[in-house]
Amino acid sequence: MDICAKLVTTRHGRREVRSPSGGVIISCQDLSRNGIILNGQCIRKAAIILMHGDIIQLPNSLTFTCLHCWKNSTEKLSLFDPTPPTHPVQKNIGGYIVTSQCLGTGSFATVHLALDPTKHRQVACKSIRTKRDHEVGQVMKEVRILMTLKHPNINEIYDTEENKKFIHIFLQLCTGGDLFTYITHTAETGNRICEAEAKYIMYQLLLGLKYLHDKLISHRGTKPENILLYCPGPYPRILIADFGLARPNSYQETFNVCGTVSYLPPEGILALDNKHLGYIGMPADCWSSGVILYIMLSYVHLTSITI
Repeated sequence: MDICAKLVTTRHGRREVRSPSGGVIISCQDLSRNGIILNGQCIRKAAIILMHGDIIQLPNSLTFTCLHCWKNSTEKLSLFDPTPPTHPVQKNIGGYIVTSQCLGTGSFATVHLALDPTKHRQVACKSIRTKRDHEVGQVMKEVRILMTLKHPNINEIYDTEENKKFIHIFLQLCTGGDLFTYITHTAETGNRICEAEAKYIMYQLLLGLKYLHDKLISHRGTKPENILLYCPGPYPRILIADFGLARPNSYQETFNVCGTVSYLPPEGILALDNKHLGYIGMPADCWSSGVILYIMLSYVHLTSITI
């Protein structure tokens, strides 16, 4: 399915990037002095995601309606594909307005687009469903640790709310997709991330990991899917995200092997079949970073190879 959008203005940039789910994300970054008004809410100096039916107004000036034009795809991605776009419903959680627009799903959580009216910005709301009471305390313990992290290359947690069996985590919104999608889409166009751009991305990744390791925290889930691009475009600012496997006091050996196997260090692979063996999280993060660098420099879209 293809999505198209037009925004006629020179001071409010419009970009489109591939979504990890296979669609297209339409984003707009406010570069003006006065901001923009999105669905009646003022947005200033921030990148936003534009959904079908969103109304954008330039202060005391023109008003635009965002229309997503859906075309039938040649291959269905799901049972209900293509699904006609609908305007999302909203729900108030704490001081935030959470929409039904889903940005991503996982085994234990879903991420929805939300609005922070007091700070005039969009945010991401990660909702984690907990089945037992002790799980709430465990998740909140991890969240409190992560809320102390302030670094330009780490996805910031703004706030949390507990709602019955759900824990809602409000995060910094990134509109450029994830690094894996960026790498694969670049390869699909017949190109490859150049050494200079890979170096720039790697430098930011290592800065973020150093900050974590200085606080004795290991990420343990370092992979391109968990590295977000703050805005679309080349030489992106990247942010380390998804701290569900993060561990404090990570100088200690762990016997709980976790993370994606392709990015585990040799001692982590060995510990999979030898439960008495362990490994340390911080060196594992560094190994995973090396794998990411290799992927950036060597990934080639298979359909472009001629035998």
